[in-house]
Amino acid sequence: MLPSVLALVVAVAVAWWSWRGRLDLPLARLAFAARAVALIALIFLLLDPGIANRPAATRPLVLLDNSVSMHGATGRYSEAVRLAASLGDTTTFGELFAGEPGGRSTLLDALSGSLAGGRAVTVVTDGEIADAGSMSADQRAQTTVRLLPRAAGSDIALTEIRAPERISAGDSLAMEIVARRTVGAPDTAIVVVRDSSTVLLRGVIHFGSGDHATLRLFGAMPGTLQGERWLRVERVGAPDAEPDDDLRWWRLTVSATPGVVVIAEAPDWDSRALYRTLKDVVNAPIRGYAQLQRGQWRRMDDLRTVTTVEVSAAARNADLLAVRGDVKSWRTMGRARLLWPPATLAGDWYLSSSGISPLASAFAGTEPDSLPPAPGVVPLDSATMRGWVGATARLSRRGVPVPVIGGVQGREGRTVTIGVDGLARWSLRGGTADQVWRTMIAGAATWLLATPEGDSVRARVSTPVTQRGRAVHFRWTASGSPLPLAIDLRGPRTPRTDTLRFDGAGDAVLALPVGRYSYAIEHGGAGTFAVEPFADELVPGPVTMVEHIGVASRAGSRRSVRELLWLFGLALGGFGTEWLLRRRLGLR
Repeated sequence: MLPSVLALVVAVAVAWWSWRGRLDLPLARLAFAARAVALIALIFLLLDPGIANRPAATRPLVLLDNSVSMHGATGRYSEAVRLAASLGDTTTFGELFAGEPGGRSTLLDALSGSLAGGRAVTVVTDGEIADAGSMSADQRAQTTVRLLPRAAGSDIALTEIRAPERISAGDSLAMEIVARRTVGAPDTAIVVVRDSSTVLLRGVIHFGSGDHATLRLFGAMPGTLQGERWLRVERVGAPDAEPDDDLRWWRLTVSATPGVVVIAEAPDWDSRALYRTLKDVVNAPIRGYAQLQRGQWRRMDDLRTVTTVEVSAAARNADLLAVRGDVKSWRTMGRARLLWPPATLAGDWYLSSSGISPLASAFAGTEPDSLPPAPGVVPLDSATMRGWVGATARLSRRGVPVPVIGGVQGREGRTVTIGVDGLARWSLRGGTADQVWRTMIAGAATWLLATPEGDSVRARVSTPVTQRGRAVHFRWTASGSPLPLAIDLRGPRTPRTDTLRFDGAGDAVLALPVGRYSYAIEHGGAGTFAVEPFADELVPGPVTMVEHIGVASRAGSRRSVRELLWLFGLALGGFGTEWLLRRRLGLR
């Protein structure tokens, strides 16, 4: 108020001073008034004291939580919809896509945009908001929160499944199931693993005094189990508060031959260390074969006798073939190969890294003298030298480095050659030597299993099973920069065609409802995946919001006078009128 009074006084004083000697003339008095009005408008525009907004009679904006937790058996989504409609104009948050509940309740982005609009904001939720801790105190104060928490009930949820995605025919299946219970739930639960109606595994989870427990199941699979199988991991027994967290899906591929095959032409400690380490570092079915006598083969896991034909078939179809001993007859078998021939040069050989390679991380920060010496080596041949060299060896720490470990990619795929005897000593010694050994084998296996497939498969689904409320991820697998690809989907609803648009990391996403799907991608690539009914949000989480009435924001209650265009017109009109009157009076 005071700036406005001062502006009036200053404007009138300046106008009077300009016409103080001529105010006895009528035209001079009009010119004085015009100048005063123009100066008042100009001073207001310069000072911009602001003017109060007239409050608009608008309905509050209601943010309705549409995440999976609101749709659970104990959720109150229908009640929340009615409440939101009675409070104001409703919009949803926490969705995967329009109408499909999301698997994570995040409110911050939606709340920030809503508060910026100047309307009163009300949030209707069960209170299980993941990013509540990121909200500012001012945002919390301005927001009205209406809580509809889930009803309490005893529940046991199967929260995590750990199992191989692929096994060989005749192998056993090992599975770990992690479960969680709420207060009042039983301390035991029966879990079964089914293939269609056939029960494959069964066990009992014991919680004891805790609320988390792990069940380990192990059993041989039927010999008739072949191909792609969709397993159902279920809690059976009396119903509990949330049935959708009692069932998990798992896709298991049962192949006629193992993915990784280890051949021990002449069994020794090195072949045993290779087999054991590959089982630890490779997530694929592994089978080893040892030739105890010429032409007589046994499996390395149970020493069961097998035929030469079976060994050859497994080697030809292996994704990774690892051979220790005479490698001549195995050089072209398998999709990728790890060849470990016997040494030809004896002595104390000390290994060290040889620059950039897939194995460089194994030797990083390790002094050659800290590793046990190798009793013999075989130098890499000229064909392998055309690729990369991962390690060299020096005889008794002196002499010219000899390349002994390397890899090459050719028409038959990728091949890694290890020309060093006695590396089993590294695994037996433990400590740094064991870590170098394991990291070296893991790096070699990773490079070999990543053999490019050309353009026949440009993209594939990242994980076979995705939780409800989460996007399904696809990864670009072809060479070159990712390109948009058309994808045909067949699932529980009408078949649809979509487009995979990959980001810079080669990742694309699709948002889909619960169900099992088959897909075919443009220019090659097909398979199956599923969106399971389970979601982490079905497991009761902490309530992070408190019900309260928000304080109306004062932001935006005043606006600039420069938004009033008539003030500019008043200033221009006043000065223009004064100029005309001065001309009539003969003044300049």
